[in-house]
Amino acid sequence: MTKITKLMATALAAGIFTVGAAQAADLSWMGYSYAEDSAKPSVDRIIDGFTTKTGLTVEPIGTAFGDMQKTMFLRARSKTLPNVAQISERWLPMFSTLPGLVDYNEVFGKDYLAQTYAPEALAMGQFNGKQYALPLMSGSIGMVANQAVLTQAGITELPKTVEEFKADLIKVRDTVPNSVPYAMATKNNSDILVDFLMWVYNFGGHVIEPSGKVVVDSDASRQALTFLVDLMNERLIAPEIGRPDARRLVGQSAAAFYLDAPQSRAFLRSFSGQDKAFDVNVKPMQVPVVHEGDEAVSIQWAHLIISFAQSNPPTEKDPNMQFVKYLGDDAVQTQFPVEQSALPGTISARANPVVADDAYLTAWAQNNAHPQVNEVGTWNNGGELTEILAEEVQAALLGQKTPDEAITSMSQRMAASMTKAGFAQ
Repeated sequence: MTKITKLMATALAAGIFTVGAAQAADLSWMGYSYAEDSAKPSVDRIIDGFTTKTGLTVEPIGTAFGDMQKTMFLRARSKTLPNVAQISERWLPMFSTLPGLVDYNEVFGKDYLAQTYAPEALAMGQFNGKQYALPLMSGSIGMVANQAVLTQAGITELPKTVEEFKADLIKVRDTVPNSVPYAMATKNNSDILVDFLMWVYNFGGHVIEPSGKVVVDSDASRQALTFLVDLMNERLIAPEIGRPDARRLVGQSAAAFYLDAPQSRAFLRSFSGQDKAFDVNVKPMQVPVVHEGDEAVSIQWAHLIISFAQSNPPTEKDPNMQFVKYLGDDAVQTQFPVEQSALPGTISARANPVVADDAYLTAWAQNNAHPQVNEVGTWNNGGELTEILAEEVQAALLGQKTPDEAITSMSQRMAASMTKAGFAQ
């Protein structure tokens, strides 16, 4: 039994799967944004605009981000997949095997897509030579600072190097009571993965090569993990912090730095209780580099749209294809991504003054110009790889293993997982 089959069977036995009969609407949309209080009104406006323009109706289905993968595979098993779904870019390889997945190149044509979408955003929806997904919004995962905390700590400039970063963390620790200077993710496997990857890349390392070979056992990985363990030992990061916790701490000015997607501004507005008045404190910045002059590191991030065929072959006239095309319209691309503090996926929307004149989005793009691929999340066994990596990082951070022991174990376990998945080591 495969890992995916086990996942579906377990969830089914637990009674998670509750799906009704065929929908009365012209198409169904499943997405995690519709399950978020801050984003749901934006999705409602998208659907209302589409219905007004086309006369077609959409049934929205909200599913929490953490349940999305499980729910999709359950629906695949029962043949009740939604017509359109919102996914994270890192899930695309896993979802590429789902039945009926549409290759947008065959519906809209490569030329139209290349003329419509920003190239790096469009590339995140490609897998095995097919355009299985289109960007709803895009950007990267980078670092954000809270200016109010920096000011309280007497810090006048954003740190550019790792040495300056650590010095600033110490200032925050010593001057801001009950603070977590750097709200690094130290719980939730997927959160730990992103934060650890960022620092491995920053120190010049990699985790898995495009061929599938595990290369995390390196001096760079050891230096990165040793750096993070030192931060824990000096009380500059803290245990039991996930991404939602980090957003809350930064929003409440109890942390100075953390890693997040550009949606950070929207989350911090909410957690601060100050809405847009808090924007003056939200500072996108480059992840501090090891040596001055090094290229800053960030990680690819996007909300993508996948679809399942309503006809054979799918055509532009299908209700779900009309909806997907509408999601690339300026009416959506200058509304939804901007309201969520993210970059639009289309070329025209990025050139629109609503986006081009947004100082926050401009700063984000400037500070995160060349995002790297999430080397773990893109594999079909990404869930298992993520669990292994997070367990070993946590073991080192909690002092249960030395950084050297954790990296060695991580490498061996990940290599075994990739071998099992069919990739020679």
